[in-house]
Amino acid sequence: MEAVLNNDTREVGAAASEWMTTNLPWLESFWQEMDAMRLMRLNPHWHIDEKDGGYAIDDIMTDFEFGTDAILENGPGRWSADFPSIGLTLLARKGPDGNAELAYEFTQQPGCRLDAAKAERLVRYWLPSLREYYRLHGEDSLKHRFWRFVMNRIMLKMNPTQRRICSFMLKLTVLETLLIVVLAIGFWFYVN
Repeated sequence: MEAVLNNDTREVGAAASEWMTTNLPWLESFWQEMDAMRLMRLNPHWHIDEKDGGYAIDDIMTDFEFGTDAILENGPGRWSADFPSIGLTLLARKGPDGNAELAYEFTQQPGCRLDAAKAERLVRYWLPSLREYYRLHGEDSLKHRFWRFVMNRIMLKMNPTQRRICSFMLKLTVLETLLIVVLAIGFWFYVN
């Protein structure tokens, strides 16, 4: 099986995905500024610790722990992030319509417990997360700048457990606020 990345043909191992379009124009600066830690933190299920120049990853969805490092490469109209210890490569390219497209490749590594099915489950949430983060960089409106700030300074600094706790607390706070408003309106009508 072969995958084509902007006229660059290379062998692909056990699995490769179809190109997922983002319906957003290709932004070369976004891919040039993407660093390994930010990319890995966009995976909603990875708990990441830095160790000895690499990263210790605990994937809480697949219950898979491993050490890896990301090798990022970019060129005109293409970008890739290779995780050699697990045989996974994330790809982005400028599609024929000028929009960014995302895909992945997986090659089974000797001694690695990650198989093609686990790799597919792993990127099923990762690529859409990357796409949504990319969407925040598509426009420079106040709303997009605010959400980029929230993502970069707050959400991407947390591990998945902390994100779930934060989300739960936010939902609980909204529910409490609604309850207080309903009680205040009820009290107002009761008194008058």
